[in-house]
Amino acid sequence: MKKFIKENLVLVIGLSLPILLIVLFFLATVVPKSFGTPPQYELLFTSLKYEYENSPVYLVDFKVVNHQLVAKVRKNDDKNRNYNSKKLMAYNAKTETVREITIDLAKAAEAGDDNDVILDETKDLKIDASVVSPDGYQLEGSNYGNSGLVGGLFGGGNRNSGYRIKKGAVAYKVETTQPNYYYNDFKLVGWVVN
Repeated sequence: MKKFIKENLVLVIGLSLPILLIVLFFLATVVPKSFGTPPQYELLFTSLKYEYENSPVYLVDFKVVNHQLVAKVRKNDDKNRNYNSKKLMAYNAKTETVREITIDLAKAAEAGDDNDVILDETKDLKIDASVVSPDGYQLEGSNYGNSGLVGGLFGGGNRNSGYRIKKGAVAYKVETTQPNYYYNDFKLVGWVVN
């Protein structure tokens, strides 16, 4: 075996170097996440969904007032018909899942009468509207760089158009698996802190 390695040193290095680089890059992405503290708070955000067949009856805007999510719901008037509906989404980093929080907009419109209304679906949630979560995570995106050391040296790498929450070297990608959602219109609402 020693004789083979001595005679074919260039071949051995040529085959083992890519494997070593793959292992090093794998460790560089996995180790920080395994030693870091995972996010403790759910991220609330809004996203647009294009309604292909019918335009939505109600349009909604969200904001946080005194740690409560309030909504302003209004009828979608005929003169400026809009086929995009705003959806309230929650991202749980512990399970790395995104879910839609379904809201009864007709009920909210009746209760609000063109005023801000606290939604039944979120009335028990205490929300921190800060850019940085209480445990130090921050929303990052879209178009963050991902070139790494080798890509930075040789001008390679890629640009990611997704969103992620990040604290130091630890990052969790906000997966966008729901169909017909436009995540380029991703708006941070806040962090669920209760």
